[in-house]
Amino acid sequence: MESLLWRILGNRKPGRFRLGSFFLAGLPLLLSGTVHAEEAVPLPPLINFPVVCDTSKDCFIQHYFDYDPGPEALDHTCGILTYNGHQGIDIRVSSPQWMEKGFPVIAAAKGKVELTKDGVPDRAFSQDEIRLSRGLAPKPSNSVVINHGDGWRTHYGHMRQGSVIVKAGQEVSQGALLGLVGLSGSTSFPHLHFHLSYKGTNIDPFTGLEGKEGCEAAAEGRSYWSADANAKLGYKSGGVFKTGFSDHFPRYEELETGNVEINQYPPGTNEFYFWVNLWGIRKGDQEEFRVRLPDGDTYQKSDSIKISSVQGLRGFFYSRNIPLPTGVYHINYKLRRPGKQDTPDVIINIDDTMEILPQPSIFTRPPDE
Repeated sequence: MESLLWRILGNRKPGRFRLGSFFLAGLPLLLSGTVHAEEAVPLPPLINFPVVCDTSKDCFIQHYFDYDPGPEALDHTCGILTYNGHQGIDIRVSSPQWMEKGFPVIAAAKGKVELTKDGVPDRAFSQDEIRLSRGLAPKPSNSVVINHGDGWRTHYGHMRQGSVIVKAGQEVSQGALLGLVGLSGSTSFPHLHFHLSYKGTNIDPFTGLEGKEGCEAAAEGRSYWSADANAKLGYKSGGVFKTGFSDHFPRYEELETGNVEINQYPPGTNEFYFWVNLWGIRKGDQEEFRVRLPDGDTYQKSDSIKISSVQGLRGFFYSRNIPLPTGVYHINYKLRRPGKQDTPDVIINIDDTMEILPQPSIFTRPPDE
């Protein structure tokens, strides 16, 4: 799940932009034990991706295992897509219609269902609840645990209330339906928390390691994913949840409801906000915002990301002391990431439009004779 760390808003000045952001990081969901170094560990079965979704548009991995042994957090690529102490994989469904569609959770490998839980309501934690819950034990979620033999298990958490259809003691085949992705327990976004374990110790299926070895060692690990799963699981270092316009800088909870978005502003409007909800933001990333007004004027602003964050909301504010011109406004947002080349790579490029409506005519047409 996620917690609000900080939010910055610049000074509001007419005719100027205001840049704001808040940053979100997760809380650990499950604890792990220890595997003794001298123990001969049998290989687990190759596992399939446990959610039926299109990883190019409907879902993605927001959090990986944490490989930093200290208070910081690094995933298995030494990237930032994790949080301190996280020992699992959070597969987030990004479709706004996730509840209506229903994304199936399936058995990653054949085995016997060992534990199930259902009946926990689907409800996103608010930012206040997240702050208050930091450091506390996570609340239970709708979940399934499957025993695959030889000490190996797979764990499925945050499932949808009323969707768990398997029972303890039931044999399941690889790909068997277990339930649906949900929003139960300690979380603020719909996802499946998934992990592999060996005799109580959580294991990263991307590397076969526990995470405490450090991210440099992860390159020497081996994947426990099947060939089909590996084909879906290319590492994505960042992306876009949602973009939109509003009449104020929105809170995170407002983005989930969709009620904050405005595509047409009323006549006389003299300010607007454009925001981009991103994941995988890195310190040093360069962002550019450009707006072209209906009267042909163009304004732009650039900034550099100061703090890396798994998720963050970036917002731009434009205002005048007099009503803004009516018509269509064209927005372009780019996020560049410095690399080996002299010119930073463009990893996000967004074009969007909104309209300020004209004043209604005060003249009426005379009735036809």
